[in-house]
Amino acid sequence: MSPLRDHDSYENVTFKDLDMSDESLKDISFYNCQFVRSSFQFANLISCVFENCTFLNCNLALAKLKNTNFIDAEFVDSKLLGINWSSVRVVIVASFVNCLLDSSAFSDMNLAKMKFVSCSMVDAAFTNTKLARVKFDDCDLARCLFSGVDLSFADFSTSRNYYMDANSNKLHKTIFSLPEAVSLLGNLDIEIK
Repeated sequence: MSPLRDHDSYENVTFKDLDMSDESLKDISFYNCQFVRSSFQFANLISCVFENCTFLNCNLALAKLKNTNFIDAEFVDSKLLGINWSSVRVVIVASFVNCLLDSSAFSDMNLAKMKFVSCSMVDAAFTNTKLARVKFDDCDLARCLFSGVDLSFADFSTSRNYYMDANSNKLHKTIFSLPEAVSLLGNLDIEIK
């Protein structure tokens, strides 16, 4: 049985080793809470609010997030594989540090000013997403899909393995570094010697 009850509210609580795997949580609000070594793997989070919350060494792999808010949330050393973030109602100023975000989907979202630091984002998809001023610091972006994305002022200078089509994304003052920036020429019909 779940230690959390639907329609409850928690404030200034630290949850350690909380196991909500395969559970459904509905209409629960968390304010200024901390989750340590907790699991929400395969959980259904429906209309929940996580405001000013921190997730440390947590597992949210394949969690289903429906109509859930993350406001000023921080994810550190956490496993967030295969999450469809597009079904989240609001994400405002979240940061991801040393997280596994492989196979995650970020579609039709405004993620401006987000921070991704030392994250693995292999096979992640960004479609019709606003990533203006986003910082990808030391991230692995292998096989990431960027399509219809606003990357104005985004910073990829310390990340690797990215590829994006300059014709299908907005690249305005986007920051890249060599040799990775050469991948931007991949969709052009040119030869480089």
